[in-house]
Amino acid sequence: MHSTALSTATLPIDDPKPLRAELRRVMPPESFEPQPHRGVIALALVPVMMALMGLLGWGGLPWWLCLPLSFLLGQMVTTVGLAAHEALHHAVFRSRRWEEVLGWAGFSPFLVTPGNWRAWHVQAHHSAANIHQRDPDILPRQQDLDTQRFARLFHAISPGSGTWVSYVSFGLFFTAQGQAFLWHHINQPQLQHVRMNRTKERLLTVLVTGGWFALGWAMGPRGALFALVIPLIVANVTLMIYIATNHWLLPASEDRDNPFVNTASVETHPVMNWAHLNFSYHQEHHIFPAMSPRFAPLLRQRLRELHPGASAVFPHIHALRTLYSRPALYSPTEGTMLVGRDGTPAVSTDELRRRLEAPRDAAS
Repeated sequence: MHSTALSTATLPIDDPKPLRAELRRVMPPESFEPQPHRGVIALALVPVMMALMGLLGWGGLPWWLCLPLSFLLGQMVTTVGLAAHEALHHAVFRSRRWEEVLGWAGFSPFLVTPGNWRAWHVQAHHSAANIHQRDPDILPRQQDLDTQRFARLFHAISPGSGTWVSYVSFGLFFTAQGQAFLWHHINQPQLQHVRMNRTKERLLTVLVTGGWFALGWAMGPRGALFALVIPLIVANVTLMIYIATNHWLLPASEDRDNPFVNTASVETHPVMNWAHLNFSYHQEHHIFPAMSPRFAPLLRQRLRELHPGASAVFPHIHALRTLYSRPALYSPTEGTMLVGRDGTPAVSTDELRRRLEAPRDAAS
């Protein structure tokens, strides 16, 4: 492997195709096969979640017991949602029907339908990660604040904007992003290539939302708080502490989706890696979206052997702190520069990466 690393370390990362092809060659064939046991485990959690939800909603438990159980339920919602994420990338089941079942189980608590998720995440985001206009999840550019109402809203709730709401927005951010795509982004001309039955997915979303509200009404305010509201907030926060660090500290582009440049992983606690199905390995996921995260640690090892500089892994806590200390707007002219509202250059994404990787370099 050493000789291979010497021969491939000079591969340029501005074009992802050669390095991705070499990674596919050195990964074992079974790493690209579906992993149905992960879906079976996730689906087995669903009746446990339902029982816990009923206990919190109608069990009359004291608040000091309800609170940790609500947190636990929120983490279970997160885990099943992440398994659904894998399934809708075809990394779990060969059966489209079972993908759909897991998709509903994982995403309906977030008020996101499997059809909306396929359009939003699989089609729109993965085909254009951190590409201006085309990625529905990208931070806005400074000039967008003057012309786009949605950009002003997105900036206001994003970490680094300095608004008070940006410090609490993670509690509903993921759910809000799903609704933003369904009702706003899908109507934009640059996303007309995305295939989604808008009427169907909007109707299903309204029905799902109505169903959750009806359940909350039946539980009453206290039961709904512990069984539905707090778990939803916990699950949103848990997802966003990953999602926000995966792309929002990295360069944007006008036209090129390159996971070796625009996507990072985070180095987090092993318990979180276990509970969240290796979702911290996000750069590896963008390299091969249909590969199960079960094999992501091996993929990272192979990438570092082939091209160490192409692997971006940030300490999780350090990355979260950096999100709130850097501005949350891209420069009007440079995708590598993050600026303040007045357009004054503040920090480059290259500098952010140097700061974030410094602890790891120092340790090594």
